[in-house]
Amino acid sequence: MVRKFFSFFILLFLFFSSCYIDVPHNGLLDPENRFGKSTVKIECYDRSHNPLAGVLVTINDTITKVSDDFGCVSFLNLLKGNLRVKFFKDGYSTLYIDTILFSGVPLNLVEYLNFIPKVETSYVYSSVRKTYDIFDSLRFDVNFVIKVLEKDSIEDISEALVYFDFGRFELIKVNDEDFIKCSLNFNKSNSPMNLYDFIGEKGDIFIKDSFQESLRIKDLSLIRFVEYIPTIISPSEGEELVYPYSFKFKSEKPNYSSYLNLSITDGNGVTIFTDSFSITDTLFIYNSSLKEGEYRFLVRVYDLFGNFSENSVTFFSK
Repeated sequence: MVRKFFSFFILLFLFFSSCYIDVPHNGLLDPENRFGKSTVKIECYDRSHNPLAGVLVTINDTITKVSDDFGCVSFLNLLKGNLRVKFFKDGYSTLYIDTILFSGVPLNLVEYLNFIPKVETSYVYSSVRKTYDIFDSLRFDVNFVIKVLEKDSIEDISEALVYFDFGRFELIKVNDEDFIKCSLNFNKSNSPMNLYDFIGEKGDIFIKDSFQESLRIKDLSLIRFVEYIPTIISPSEGEELVYPYSFKFKSEKPNYSSYLNLSITDGNGVTIFTDSFSITDTLFIYNSSLKEGEYRFLVRVYDLFGNFSENSVTFFSK
């Protein structure tokens, strides 16, 4: 009798062992999950903690789903074991996560994708203008402007550098609506005889964010805009004029010039008259009366970016 009971007990134990071959990691039997399946729930965000819709989430290169408007995606009845999760969205860094799915234990993941900075516009330009100091020299300006679309934050751009043969310069970062404008202006004043000409110089610009996503703009060439100084034909320096006052000038049209600005100031630097004219104008008649005294007539030629070259003379009204 005892032998029969013992044999029955052994058979009963083997029967239950064969019916549940998987034991969850916590050691509890789970009759509702006999084959070690579980659920994976994932939330996708950008670095600014905004939900990311449209993220392609792939598990073990076999199953792919797309995150909804809330950045969420779920996978049901996945077999336990090692998981490799791939996150892909156009314009963002592809992210890979390795994890483990245990039997009967839901897995919740919250992941952040890094937006790859995108250059919207970039240009480099230069200008030359006459300055009035003791050397009566020319001032040469070089300007770099790169507008970068960066959805994370302005602080995310860790470096913005420009490399030319004549130096390495860090670009200044400022907010510009939805963009970050990385810009630099440096100038060099020389006499007209030894002014160094940067036209045609090619350089590389590097922009890197804090997550090591980097952009490179190769062979960004310098363009010169304002390069001609207007010539004032009359009045000559120190000439006395009588009402009505006639001013003649000429300016060879540079490739990117925009307009002329004329102004008259008195001996105290107070502006008596100022206005803008077409670049083709060469004659200006001032019909208002001026008191006797010293005045300055100034002509400026502006380019498309607001840089200018200028010339002026001092005249007297009588």
